[in-house]
Amino acid sequence: MTFGILIFPGAHGDKELGRVLEGVYDKKVKYIWNRETDLNGIDVLFIPGGFPCKGSSSSSKCIEESPVIESMIDFAERGKILIGIGNGFRVLCETGLVPGSLRMNQSQRFICRNTFVKPDNEDTLVTRKLSNDVAYRIPIATGYGRYAAREETLVQMRYKEQILFRYCDESARISEGINVTGAVDNIAGVCNVKKNVFGMIPQPERAVLPYGGNMDGKFIFDSLMEYF
Repeated sequence: MTFGILIFPGAHGDKELGRVLEGVYDKKVKYIWNRETDLNGIDVLFIPGGFPCKGSSSSSKCIEESPVIESMIDFAERGKILIGIGNGFRVLCETGLVPGSLRMNQSQRFICRNTFVKPDNEDTLVTRKLSNDVAYRIPIATGYGRYAAREETLVQMRYKEQILFRYCDESARISEGINVTGAVDNIAGVCNVKKNVFGMIPQPERAVLPYGGNMDGKFIFDSLMEYF
């Protein structure tokens, strides 16, 4: 069982993610650069947080032209597990693997803080050990974390249970006042129809190890590891 971590220029969550997968769950990890194309032998692929293609005049163009993208799309279409965290979620949106888009935070500021989220769908690979009656404290670090989608898309997503997480308060109540990024419908994470591609703004790898003072992110990884 091999877990891949796909690295775009500007990524900064790869080492934290690797420490969790290797140190906590004793999984084999392979780091894959965005200029590579071979995903053979990878069972689960993560795209960590950071700034995809930082330094490029057009990060969207840089993502689109990365040689790994075609292989990544094929990986997902074959039913393999693909998870985008933080701005890794943006890569999934820009390649059409999940619906919607990510825009600049409503505050127009970079946000780095703990926030509370709750699962909207408890029956997925990353939420099966979570309860929608509980608020989970997980950090975010993003300037482009405001999820957006057309109303007709949202209707279909609700019907097909594609909303993973929503921002809430510490009592698991949802309101616009605690919508930290200004995301539509307080959405913090989504998945595709087949439930094998997952994108989330919260960064659970930063809430697994005890020295961080918060271990709620472990519930998400425990959910995934139960499958494997």
